[in-house]
Amino acid sequence: MEQPTVAMELGERIDVAEILSLKHALDILPVNTPSQVLNAAKVTHMDSASCQLLYVYSQYLLTFNSALIIATPSAQFTAAVNALGFATHFNYS
Repeated sequence: MEQPTVAMELGERIDVAEILSLKHALDILPVNTPSQVLNAAKVTHMDSASCQLLYVYSQYLLTFNSALIIATPSAQFTAAVNALGFATHFNYS
């Protein structure tokens, strides 16, 4: 099975200080693809604002029959997602 192409690499810190940059980066990604793949391997810090933005973005993609996939999430990424109660809302590869 072919691996989906990574649309964007997430930085080390995705938090409220970076939220506008993250939103802008997500806004310019094409939505007419079967999936958007975000690589989260480098994430060392993630706050609730960024987690919520990624969740809302995943819901937005569904309106275009697309899916958000988080590739190689770091331990810190998954710990934040789990602690914030979003574990069942993200697809991982």
